[in-house]
Amino acid sequence: MKKEIKISLIIIGVLVLAGIIIFVSYNLIQKENSEVENQSPVVIPSAIESNCIGFVIGAPEEMQLINEIGGAWARPHPGPFAWQWIESQKGNFDFSQTDEYVLEAQKNNIAILGTIWPYADWDQSSCHDSSCEVTEQDIFYPKNKLGFNEGIPASRCIPCSFADYDAFLTKLIERYDGDGVEDMPDLEIPIKYWEVLNEPEMKGEDMTFFKGTSEEYAEILKNTEETIKTECSDCKVLHGGMAGTAQYMQNYWKDIFSTSTDFDIANIHYIRGDDLATLNVNEFKSFLGENNINTQIWVTEAEYNSDNEIENSVAGALNAGASKIFFTQFKVGQFGLPPNGEYSPSLKNINSKCPN
Repeated sequence: MKKEIKISLIIIGVLVLAGIIIFVSYNLIQKENSEVENQSPVVIPSAIESNCIGFVIGAPEEMQLINEIGGAWARPHPGPFAWQWIESQKGNFDFSQTDEYVLEAQKNNIAILGTIWPYADWDQSSCHDSSCEVTEQDIFYPKNKLGFNEGIPASRCIPCSFADYDAFLTKLIERYDGDGVEDMPDLEIPIKYWEVLNEPEMKGEDMTFFKGTSEEYAEILKNTEETIKTECSDCKVLHGGMAGTAQYMQNYWKDIFSTSTDFDIANIHYIRGDDLATLNVNEFKSFLGENNINTQIWVTEAEYNSDNEIENSVAGALNAGASKIFFTQFKVGQFGLPPNGEYSPSLKNINSKCPN
């Protein structure tokens, strides 16, 4: 009898302990969910939205110089938003590197234009072979430096599984959209603008951003836009920057625009070309018109031969219809942070040319 009582007490004790564990665990989970769900929604401040000046950057620490110059936008290039860098194995997400960019940006009152690279090694290898890989001569061949991923994954064809790609996109957009649900902790300035890849028409030995046809890029653009809008209806999508206005570039993009206008903002680059007066905006605007596209235009790469070209060209591009201009260099002729933080004098307060 005593033995039975002892066993009963042990069972009761185990059940009570299990109940306590379940109760505590449930409350902890509810608390975590409540904290996530009850974050206050955030938006990009109007002073940033109205600022028309940004910079293409290679590292988070360059944000401070953007702020000093008077800009308010950063376009990390190639940036940390590659599928492989965030989901190195299916279902295993790591946002530490992207969080670092976002935290540094908001510390300097900067908004980010994020470039999405739809490449994950584990996805690419499931249906593609080595023909999808770029050579080690590629400027953005992947490497790891001091624990951080740099460049773009080497295999650059269309995703094998759009279901897996969409799952990644959903996680990415939700973390930074600022809606107060499942946002990055301490998010203050959300990411509301996303660029889908970059210069897909470029097919050089030293720089190939996409190993695929214009039809395949159009499929990626359409799928990405739909997923982003499902998760964040007020987010804006840019197509990958058109490298310039050369005829072969127009031919490539004409094929895309004839089947897909799944973007909110048209995107052109000017790299020391002929149309310095408007940074390619005039010809690009005409090209868009020929394809029945009437939308906002951003110049997401502007690169010069000399400092004295900057001021008039910015005014010309804005007058021609550009809404924002991103400079590729702080100091003409030099990429990255210039020594001692010395930047081209014409850039100081260039934001004063932005429309009020």
